[in-house]
Amino acid sequence: MDIVRNLRRETLLLVVLCLGAFFVNNSTLPTDVMEAKNIVTAREVVSENLWLTPTMNGESRIGKPPLAVWVSALVEKVYPDNLSAQRSVCGLMATVWALFFFGVARYLERRRGFAEIATYVFLTCYNVIYFGRQVNRDVYGYAFMMAGIYFLARLFYDERYYQRPHKWRWALLAGLTIGLSILGNGSVACYSMLLPFIIVVVWRKKPDMNGKWKPLATGAAVALVCFGWWYAYLLFSHHDALAQALKNERDAWFSGHVRPWYYYWRFFVEMGIWAILTLAALIVPYWNRRISTKRPYHMAVTWLFSALVLLSIMPQKNMTDLLALAPPCSLAVACLLFYYIENRPKDKWAKGLFFFNGYVVTLIAFGVPVFVHIRMTNWDLIDVGTALFLYFFLTVIAIYIGSSTGRKYTIGIIRGVLALFFVIECFMLGAIGGLFGNSHNMSVAILQKSEEYGNLPMYHSAEEPIAIEVVYEANKSIKPIDFNDEKAVAKAAPCLLLTQKGLAEEMPARVLQLVDTTHVGIFDDNTLPRHHKHYSQDLVNRVTFIRLKEDSISH
Repeated sequence: MDIVRNLRRETLLLVVLCLGAFFVNNSTLPTDVMEAKNIVTAREVVSENLWLTPTMNGESRIGKPPLAVWVSALVEKVYPDNLSAQRSVCGLMATVWALFFFGVARYLERRRGFAEIATYVFLTCYNVIYFGRQVNRDVYGYAFMMAGIYFLARLFYDERYYQRPHKWRWALLAGLTIGLSILGNGSVACYSMLLPFIIVVVWRKKPDMNGKWKPLATGAAVALVCFGWWYAYLLFSHHDALAQALKNERDAWFSGHVRPWYYYWRFFVEMGIWAILTLAALIVPYWNRRISTKRPYHMAVTWLFSALVLLSIMPQKNMTDLLALAPPCSLAVACLLFYYIENRPKDKWAKGLFFFNGYVVTLIAFGVPVFVHIRMTNWDLIDVGTALFLYFFLTVIAIYIGSSTGRKYTIGIIRGVLALFFVIECFMLGAIGGLFGNSHNMSVAILQKSEEYGNLPMYHSAEEPIAIEVVYEANKSIKPIDFNDEKAVAKAAPCLLLTQKGLAEEMPARVLQLVDTTHVGIFDDNTLPRHHKHYSQDLVNRVTFIRLKEDSISH
């Protein structure tokens, strides 16, 4: 049976859901530090023409693969300072990820509806939505790796479904996409997605490799060329810089953000509204006797446990790495949902799980309009008309989910969750972005619009690191300068100096005597309010304008 037959309606619906998940209101949420790093690097690639050796605020950034930066730089060249355009490209990559995940799910289980349900779960994961709306490298690595996994599955198993499998086509495409994944985000996706998938293939579903080794080896060569040419260029042209960058990356893997092995114990929480079913899916002996989708279930839990163990044994741990678990978790949850669709829960435990999960989702749905009233309407973040619209539709959705739970109508719960997310994404994200605003915010970006200060270079003390978020808002490099070096200060003037304290406290009196100073203001580039736990004083800077005194110039 042709795997791509009759996919038009399903694919169209998935694309619509992706538009809501990744594109609508994509500029409303505040930027984070990773976005700032990527966009600052992209700006410097364009302004300094450093396509092969990117920098970030003047410092080498060759420790990170360049594909994501190149794409951001191209966007920056066409649409300068357009955050929505930058995020849209990552949204496009997240859409690619979702569609190839749909292809993998359909390949694992061909019964009608399974792949759609798995992808619905995937598109309503908090982590997937969040990273699909941010300018980041991770989505490039995972999207291309999912494409590589799909092509590898076609290479390994196509002869079971087709008389003439295209081994070379799938091997070359797998090599290309895996190479692009590494060029996009390094080896992270290889370690957390590809290696667990290979474990699944070897352990759960060994393929017949007759006549496939040559295509597979050629695909591996394509992958090596795809990402290796850049490293080869650096090896011959910037050997010392590359060696230092790789050392820094290695040190980061083994000594940066070191966490205990059990740090990822709450991985299921990252599935958001599907957390309960994700945790329940881990009870393998119970579901193994009941569900009919045994093949995708076994592959999903093996994939999940393999990735979780591999991530847990690494010293460096970040919660962002759990994004790699979204595909196997979505498959495992889809197996449970498919069980409930095929067989209304009969035994006590399955029935209790169904009702508990359904009514928890119902309470969450009922809580959304309450949240709208308390935090949005009362704070004047949305107008009365929009609020009434949201009250009505969100309440209807909540009632529908609750009714579907009572009637043991699993499809109704899934549809209700999709509708809930779509309404939030299309009509609430703008107001939600306002909740995280900083009413005291006065960004250094204001200085770029000033006729007096807009064209002046900016510097910070060499003894104090500058937050990259400030560089992002300034829209120009902020170079370090030694405040004890009279010649360096004299050469830099006229300029703007950014300091954490008053300039008189940080610059020696003998140097201050050379310049006239004007206090421009205190600038706060925090996007979060002052009471928030992640509010940082590093983003609050005093800006001082300096210029040489007349007698210093003549001297």
